[in-house]
Amino acid sequence: MVYLKKISIIFTLIISAFAFGQFEFGAKAGINVSASGDITGLNSDFSSVTNIKENMTGYFIGSYVSLDVLFLYLRPEIQFSYLNTNFDSLSLSQSRLEAPISLGFKLLPLLSVFSGPTLQYNFEPNIEDVTFSNIEKNTSIGIHMGLRVHLGPLNADIRFDRGITPNELVLIEQRGIPISGNVDTRDRLWSLGLSYKF
Repeated sequence: MVYLKKISIIFTLIISAFAFGQFEFGAKAGINVSASGDITGLNSDFSSVTNIKENMTGYFIGSYVSLDVLFLYLRPEIQFSYLNTNFDSLSLSQSRLEAPISLGFKLLPLLSVFSGPTLQYNFEPNIEDVTFSNIEKNTSIGIHMGLRVHLGPLNADIRFDRGITPNELVLIEQRGIPISGNVDTRDRLWSLGLSYKF
């Protein structure tokens, strides 16, 4: 009986949120401007390569839906993301599908903070002139947090993403010369994005 009462209260709250909440959907796009992982364990031929925390470029494009209830909002998104990172003579590029799910809190009518998990499907990466093992995992999980400015139908945000699931590549050879090293492909990146409500 107690459980039934709790379930009915939760159900009533959900119905109320949908009844009094405001739905919106739109498109989003932006750029990635930071680190993409680490490279470790290289032999002496690559001793000057210590990490891949520089010269990362990329973009993302996708869509979102949002449910606003008072000063809170739930915003699931789906996006295609492309990352390219250069370290010394090596260039790593990778594409992925991402599904960030954000819970946001409106500090002011024009400003909110948000955070949540990011689900990712990683396509096979490419490293120019390098042979490597298959990616350890195609699916991974990260977390993100950020700040969003609400300007009518246009939103601008800055967010930080951090992968929490280990996901490594093992480097085998470059142009036929054996090498050794591991690339940790977990995100550590900043992104700047714009979204538009339809």
